[in-house]
Amino acid sequence: MSDIKNQIMKYNQEISQIQPTLQTAQNILIVLPSEISIDKLASGLSLFLSLKQSGKNMSIVTEGIIRVGHSNLFGVGQVGSQITATKGGDLTITLGGVVSPDGKVPALQNLDWAPTGTEKKDLKLTFHVMPGQKFEPTFITPNFEGGGYDLIFAVGSENLNVLGGVYTNNAQTFSSSQIINIDNQENNGKFGTFNIIDSQTSSISEMTGQIISGLNIPYEGDIATNILNGIFNATKNLSGEKVGAETYEAVANALKVGGVKPVSNVVSSVNPVINIIPQEVPIQSTSNGFDLSKIFNAPVTISAPDNFTVPAVVSSEPQPSPEEIVRGEGVESESPEADWLTPKIYSGKGVG
Repeated sequence: MSDIKNQIMKYNQEISQIQPTLQTAQNILIVLPSEISIDKLASGLSLFLSLKQSGKNMSIVTEGIIRVGHSNLFGVGQVGSQITATKGGDLTITLGGVVSPDGKVPALQNLDWAPTGTEKKDLKLTFHVMPGQKFEPTFITPNFEGGGYDLIFAVGSENLNVLGGVYTNNAQTFSSSQIINIDNQENNGKFGTFNIIDSQTSSISEMTGQIISGLNIPYEGDIATNILNGIFNATKNLSGEKVGAETYEAVANALKVGGVKPVSNVVSSVNPVINIIPQEVPIQSTSNGFDLSKIFNAPVTISAPDNFTVPAVVSSEPQPSPEEIVRGEGVESESPEADWLTPKIYSGKGVG
């Protein structure tokens, strides 16, 4: 039993109404909708395992398909697809074709029963037939009557129709049983004898964990692991809009009793971080310090194809030949004057 059972639970009023009925119930059925999710299946299986450990005769059914992704939930192999006969009730044996039109059995004198077998553990029924008569039933059908279910948990179902054939083929079973309706959908029809509806909670598994603790029924590792699977799946690893303090409390309580968190398989929507490692540039030391020109003014080398010829640089303006010398604005003869290298002395005329 968990150490959180004495905590104030969220659904105290509803739980206090359920407890007297749960204490006397022996045959309990858990039904899930045809469209099942990990959250709904985990919640139903958690209740199934907890109540079974309490000594109840338990059944859990859904028309939904059990998929590979559900295989990590404890107790998933116990899920059936249709309601079966319950334990208890009266055993009746129907004998076909032995009653006359007046409602009598003329061929039958009386009926005896007695223990039989080597250990006297078997029961023998003897039909004493009137002399000269024949007693030959056309069929013999055993059946249980009056068993039924004392209590039905409907988990994650806004109405009974979403149960599919589980409901339509067994309407009498539902009408003769008390129903506990557990759901977090706003449009729930509140069809149960007892309704625990909370549209503000992040998942049904969160609700179920609190209900199990409030009912003071077993809450241990396998059950808590199912609860964690349901919560983490429904909230996308605790990132849902309705995740709050009560969600984290439910997770903490499940971990305290031995629950194991599921391995995350949700891919983050955040762009991955890419670490770019710059290429190392050697820095040469000089007598005046580091030569930063090796980094900032490094030459760029462009390799040209083998068959590529670098064209000559040609100006758009006409250029003088090497023999021509530019003087002022014109171009003169290639032969300089003989005395052009001799120092010149300028003298003015008419200077007094």
